[in-house]
Amino acid sequence: MDIENLKDRAKSFYLSSGGFFLDGYDLSVISYALLFITKEMSLNAIEVGLVTAASLMGMGIGALIFGYLSDKVGRKKLMGIDLFFFAVFAVLSGLSTNFYQLFTFRFLLGIGIGGDYPISSTIVSEFSPSRSRGRYLVGSVAMYWLGTLFSAIVNLVFLGTGNYFWRYSFLLGGIMAVPIIVGRITFSESPRWLVSKGLLKEKGLPAPEEETKGLTIRDLLKGRVGLTLVSLSTIWFLFDVASYGIGLYYPSLLHQFAFPSELETLYATMLISVGAIAGYLIALTVIDSLGRRFTLFTGLGAMAALLLIGGIGKVSGFVLLPYFMGFVAMEQWAGAVTLFYPTEVFPTSVRSTAQGVTTAVSRVGAVLGVFVFPSMVKSLGLSDSLMLFGMTSLIALLISVFSVKETKKKRLEDTAVGKASTINTQT
Repeated sequence: MDIENLKDRAKSFYLSSGGFFLDGYDLSVISYALLFITKEMSLNAIEVGLVTAASLMGMGIGALIFGYLSDKVGRKKLMGIDLFFFAVFAVLSGLSTNFYQLFTFRFLLGIGIGGDYPISSTIVSEFSPSRSRGRYLVGSVAMYWLGTLFSAIVNLVFLGTGNYFWRYSFLLGGIMAVPIIVGRITFSESPRWLVSKGLLKEKGLPAPEEETKGLTIRDLLKGRVGLTLVSLSTIWFLFDVASYGIGLYYPSLLHQFAFPSELETLYATMLISVGAIAGYLIALTVIDSLGRRFTLFTGLGAMAALLLIGGIGKVSGFVLLPYFMGFVAMEQWAGAVTLFYPTEVFPTSVRSTAQGVTTAVSRVGAVLGVFVFPSMVKSLGLSDSLMLFGMTSLIALLISVFSVKETKKKRLEDTAVGKASTINTQT
């Protein structure tokens, strides 16, 4: 039995990436809907920020809890539970009548989506063949932007029903989770996790010590392993400050600085999603040939350059559309690697927990960006705000150069750090 060529890895990809699709749908569907929810519920600026960030807050908590439990009790047992949170609270979010209900339900919804990050990315990593693992991982993360694009299409379809259209969009999100939950119930447990627990022993399989590298969850903050965890968490944190800080406000930025028509704003938002998907398609062609370091460095470097140039050039008006399309296309190169990379450099015994920790830290960055960006734009203007976020991307790039090692086409047993491991930045 070749653990890297299991017959159901395609099933693992689609069922796992379904969580990223729902995440993209959920986080994006409210971005446009807020233009109407703010008026309907008479939300003030602080309440708008809290509603926007509610799911991100919940994601941090969900990632920590489900990431830890996934390493303790297995991936399969939790794969349906996390999306059950999403389905229930997505529906309840659509039925909300005031700020308190909407914030609470979207926070709880976020717990489910956050819990799915470490589980789904770990599953894809553990089921994918070494030679093309990068394409599987990038492909699964790309589903986020397919969800984003679909949310814009759904909003467009329901827009004709009146100002309450957003309720139908939210309800549909909950309904879409049901078939994915049903599919996950029949999914098999990760063989790597079974091997690490001594529950699967067959000729040709790695030994348990190869999967664990002698690490337990208590070792995550010790020595080189701890330094790896802190470095990757910091990179993802800085990336999300800029990515989410700007990303969740594309509709409002386009509406304020480029397109006064709400319908034009929606079409422009859809084109930004197309730009992101194009970025992922290109990344798919280089991730396993040119490697993780090249993809990450190029993505973060392009983000920093575009944000700094946009700030210095004071980009505004219609030009914002192609500018944001180009930015989001290159942003995905960095976003994909920051998301899945921890699953390649931590052993099976702590893989999901480490992914949960890095996810949780990244959500702190996302929440910070979401809260700070509107105030920055109001006090400093769009140009200076873009430049400040450009600096966070540049810092993330510098840290990456010294802390990210190459993992392309290597077995997870060979890329995972252990107690005696060092951080090798050689390609």
